Amino acid sequence: MYPEIFYSNTFTLLAEAEVGKHFYWSIGGSLVHGQVLVVVWFVLSVLVVFSLLGTANADRIPHGWQNFMESAVDFVTDIARDQLGESFYKEWIPFIGTLFFFIFGCNWAGA
Repeated sequence: MYPEIFYSNTFTLLAEAEVGKHFYWSIGGSLVHGQVLVVVWFVLSVLVVFSLLGTANADRIPHGWQNFMESAVDFVTDIARDQLGESFYKEWIPFIGTLFFFIFGCNWAGA
């Protein structure tokens, strides 16, 4: 259709563009990507803070952070029930919920 567009200098410049400098740290003899390590620890700390806020003053009628966390856990429970079946999903909720919230947080934070 327009083959000259694909061979232009603009596309070759974009393909060679460097977005940023990556920081690699040597920890225990292993090379670790610094930004990913920082974002993973940030997401873990946010998840811990959210879980502590959601369970700090648990009431029979949820409000505030407890309401937010219960709706998030219900969302994951519904996904597990739909995918695994009614008789098999309960023992997998902690594992699936942990994976879901960690991956969601890391994707949202850019890791």
